[in-house]
Amino acid sequence: MDGAAPGISESVAVQDPASRTNEPAVRLFATDPSAMSGFGHLTDSSGRQVGLGDLPAGSTWINAEAAADLHASRGDRLLVFARGRQVSLRVAGVVGYDGTGTEDSALLMPLNRAQAVLGVGDRVQHVLISNDGDAVSGADLTDRVRSALAPTARALGLRVEPVKSDGLRLADQQGATFLSLFSTFGTFTISAGILLIFLVFVMLAAERRGEMGTARAIGTQRRHLVEMFVFEGAAYDVLAAAVGAVLGLGLSLLMVRGIAGALADSGIVEIRYRLTWTSLVVAFSLGALLTLAVVALAAWRVSRLNIVAAVRNLPQPPRRRRRRSGWLLAALLLLLGAALVAGAYASHSAVQLLVGGSVALVALVPAIRSLGGGERLAYSVAGLGVLAWNLLPFSVYKALVPDLRMGFDVFVLVGLLLVAGATWVVVYNLHPVLDGLMWVFGRSRRAAPVLRTAIAAPLRNRFRTGATLGLFTLVVFTLVTGASISASFLATIDDAATFGGGYDITAQTSPSSPVHDMGRALRTAPGVGAGDLTAYAGQSFVPVDARQGGAGPGSGAGSWEGYVVRGLDDRFLADTTYGFATRAAGYDSDRAVWNALARHPGLAVVDSYSVPRRANWGTAVVSDFRLHGFALEDQGFTPVPVEARDTRTGRVLRLRVVGVLADSVPLAMVGLSTAQRTLAPLGAAAAPSVWYFRVRDGVDPVRAADRLESAFLDNGMQATAVSQSLHDAVSSSLTFQYLILGFLGLGLVIGVAALGVISARAVVERRQQIGVLRAIGFQARMVQASFLVESLFITLLGVVIGTLLGLWVAFNVVRDTAGQPGWERLTLQPPWPALALILFVVVACSVLTTWLPSVRASRTWPAEALRYE
Repeated sequence: MDGAAPGISESVAVQDPASRTNEPAVRLFATDPSAMSGFGHLTDSSGRQVGLGDLPAGSTWINAEAAADLHASRGDRLLVFARGRQVSLRVAGVVGYDGTGTEDSALLMPLNRAQAVLGVGDRVQHVLISNDGDAVSGADLTDRVRSALAPTARALGLRVEPVKSDGLRLADQQGATFLSLFSTFGTFTISAGILLIFLVFVMLAAERRGEMGTARAIGTQRRHLVEMFVFEGAAYDVLAAAVGAVLGLGLSLLMVRGIAGALADSGIVEIRYRLTWTSLVVAFSLGALLTLAVVALAAWRVSRLNIVAAVRNLPQPPRRRRRRSGWLLAALLLLLGAALVAGAYASHSAVQLLVGGSVALVALVPAIRSLGGGERLAYSVAGLGVLAWNLLPFSVYKALVPDLRMGFDVFVLVGLLLVAGATWVVVYNLHPVLDGLMWVFGRSRRAAPVLRTAIAAPLRNRFRTGATLGLFTLVVFTLVTGASISASFLATIDDAATFGGGYDITAQTSPSSPVHDMGRALRTAPGVGAGDLTAYAGQSFVPVDARQGGAGPGSGAGSWEGYVVRGLDDRFLADTTYGFATRAAGYDSDRAVWNALARHPGLAVVDSYSVPRRANWGTAVVSDFRLHGFALEDQGFTPVPVEARDTRTGRVLRLRVVGVLADSVPLAMVGLSTAQRTLAPLGAAAAPSVWYFRVRDGVDPVRAADRLESAFLDNGMQATAVSQSLHDAVSSSLTFQYLILGFLGLGLVIGVAALGVISARAVVERRQQIGVLRAIGFQARMVQASFLVESLFITLLGVVIGTLLGLWVAFNVVRDTAGQPGWERLTLQPPWPALALILFVVVACSVLTTWLPSVRASRTWPAEALRYE
């Protein structure tokens, strides 16, 4: 260790009379100025170091957050309300310091003055310990320091709290959650980029097909062609990866600022931008290696050419397929699929089940071809099979594999499989689509030739068409599915009656200044109308260590984990409308659970984040305290014994969990909740500090909350209207949703770029065809319209297919979740205006991207084009 000091860190209420501003929850931090070695330094606005001992009598330092919240500045007088006392202090200045125990408003002063303000004599709350090392590396010594302190702490009845290591561990978990989220969504954009890279190199090879054929004719081997393209691609790859890394830094900075703003008021997590050389090098290397692998695959494919056909610029002749090899491939695919499906029964993995079924269905392609069927029949049957298998309701999969576990990775996998199946079906069945278009528009003599020439190219270049169509379908599918699912959940949560549990205002008082009799306090509180509040209820909040099971060795008890117990008074238990995701056997309604808690001390309910679930559609909050033996989706469970140990006294409470709160219940109910009388053995520590109020009809909850804060300023009450809390939560979620959609929108840029590349290449490839068309009577505007219709045709196909598949998958997810208790009101509610705008931009950008190549094509002179080589 490099420092130890006594300390006080307590929430107080502060008022600035000059600005007429009240702040009910400001952290009062104090320690011995002579013992601050190892705990950092205070700095004023000019960057000069100052000390707690430099404060004049009757003064305090404040941090920047307190200055902003109170509109206070140097020289202002502040009134501090704590423990029933009122003290006037002058602001000596605004300082910066990271060790106050809060990231919000704080007052800083020497220990002896804080003890005088609070009236606690010479008592302290904490002994602060600083490990050797800097702000982060010091946490590595936590275990050694805890072991060294353990004997002394036990003898003094103290508890060693590793606050920094716990905070860093929590930060790592939260960072991993965001990494997983963006990596999952980024998979779609990466897949689209892979398709584009593959497509670009195949088109580059097509442009030099004659050159490659000639090289092969004079003795160049296939591996030489592969090496040539790989070396060329590597040069592009390194340059593009460097540019992409720089652009990625700029984009990441914008997104981090957006996410930080969206979550700033949530109180759950604070996001800061941090860049390390390691992460930058890893990102650059992954991008470069992935691109190089795609280039190598594309080079291998284009090297497989017929020399005569390439030299004479003729279509590649179809390869002969041996029936024996076809049956062998079908058997291998079928065995692989069966093995994955069998593994799903053992691992309960939805990923293995879906992949296994899809692989088995893909085996139909070589099987049908070996039986003499054509490509159209083989790929159409297999594609339809993959679509049908992956679009089944999730209840079917759960019926096939009991206790099937489904997560967000299933969403990614289903998207890729659906896009592959749909692309096969559409690409090999474009002729019926053309016939349908001709039946609708064929009566127009101007439209018919344009349509035929526009769709002839996609029919002839199936691979190119399929890659582009799959790219657009994948991006649109991702946008539609993600937007529809998140909008549906937000629409269901956006209900003040459900979110508030029957109350309109929530309030919290300082633990050091509790309100012991709220009924009497309300009757005498100034400014609070006697008839404005129709009901109130109290809740206590006690930090504990909790575990499931018994207490003795071999009893099956788990390890102790930090948690909280909430004591609910009889008013809360009688009036609350919070629902449950699942209830213990013998409780046939939510009200029966609440009534049982009121009648039988020792019963408890727990939040949904502490219970394992089989379907996890992006739930990010996971508690260290975890129950086991049942899942959230179970319709009933055997009451679970839980032990809760008071962190101050070591007293152990034995509880039985009989209910799991629904996901729609706010985070303010996280923890073990029991009747207030169950916590009576904990004494004053279990006094209510959280209060719920219901207002009469016609009373504004926001104004009522402000009046409560003013009336109970001495108690440090911080009151918030439920509607305002819900609005902030929904607004943050919407902002985060839009950021995710914007991140996914990068795939649209790739899709539009693909269309631009294809259109520009098509003008060069079909120059002679354009000349022939112009020679037989095609006008310039007809040639231009043909290229625009071709691009629009592929774009609209991708938009329509991606939208339909996305809505179907979103419906399956919503219907699966709606079957769980607490989500009965959940229905599919796509954000139609946002989706319409996004899809319109997609179509408009595709037309604009094709415009310049189409104009270039329309200006081609017949004689010049026919002489072109």
